[in-house]
Amino acid sequence: MGDAARAAAVVAACALAAITMVPVAASATGTAPTPGPTAPSPRPTPPPPPTPPPVDHNKTHLPVGPADTGPLVAAVQQRLIWLGAPIRPTSVMDAATTAAVAHFRAKFGLGTGTTVTTAVFATLSSVSRAHGALPAACRTSGTVLCVDKTQKSLRLVRAGKVVLTTDARFGSDALPTREGTFHVQRKDATHVSSLYHTSMPYAMFFSGGQAVHYSPYFHRDGYSGHSHGCVNIRDYATAAYLFAHSPIGTKVVVYRS
Repeated sequence: MGDAARAAAVVAACALAAITMVPVAASATGTAPTPGPTAPSPRPTPPPPPTPPPVDHNKTHLPVGPADTGPLVAAVQQRLIWLGAPIRPTSVMDAATTAAVAHFRAKFGLGTGTTVTTAVFATLSSVSRAHGALPAACRTSGTVLCVDKTQKSLRLVRAGKVVLTTDARFGSDALPTREGTFHVQRKDATHVSSLYHTSMPYAMFFSGGQAVHYSPYFHRDGYSGHSHGCVNIRDYATAAYLFAHSPIGTKVVVYRS
């Protein structure tokens, strides 16, 4: 082999060595391979919330509301019963009792709701101070329409026993419902007022133009209004029953308890 051939062979060998050395050098001096994703660490389980203490519904102080129990609830129920509420003394603020409380609050302008607050109990105690006792004039033989302006109620009493209790509305300070002992003088089931031109179904007149009768305005407006001196009944069927069971001559006692 001549000098030229040996020189070419040396050059080729060096080139081949350079080519084979490149990946080795790159591997030795390059960056490390990117690691794959790692699994997230599990989150610690939070401790359970503390158990709230049990609610004590056995109330010994006001207010009392739905589901409450105890002697204070029994006192509320007893006073509502004295006012004619159709409930039983269970010592539990059950559905019937809360409905009676809501009715009482609306009747005496104490707002909506079923809770007996201090103000509600004060009014309840005041209007039930007679403890359900009727005046002597209402506890006679025969039938009596016993009208209590304090309690805003009319009771149908027969032989001293209350047969029916219903809401009643009265006249204003300017046109008050007369108080005293009267008798039903005349009756008119379809009467229309000649003075005010308003309908007075099942009217039972007891003192001049003043009568016990059904009032569509009382039914519609509740206690936000007043009569012109009559005793208004808000329930039509109740007015019809009173009319049918109160003959001419029936005693009418209008009083404040």
